[in-house]
Amino acid sequence: MKLFGYSQNNSSDAPESLSEVTLVSNPEKLRKLAKFLQQCADEIEQQGDDWEHEHFGPDGEQPALIVYNEELI
Repeated sequence: MKLFGYSQNNSSDAPESLSEVTLVSNPEKLRKLAKFLQQCADEIEQQGDDWEHEHFGPDGEQPALIVYNEELI
């Protein structure tokens, strides 16, 4: 697994490689995230290279979490 991201002050269009990510959350949101990640894993197994990426949460919500199929990189 690789982690990429942008800082809030980043003016670059290219994401930076991250060495660590900290989640500040609560049990309800963590369970929603776990369900989302499980769904992504299932869809990648079922769809293979036809599955590219999926966004967690409502459109435009910040911070954004995007899962991308590593087979396409």
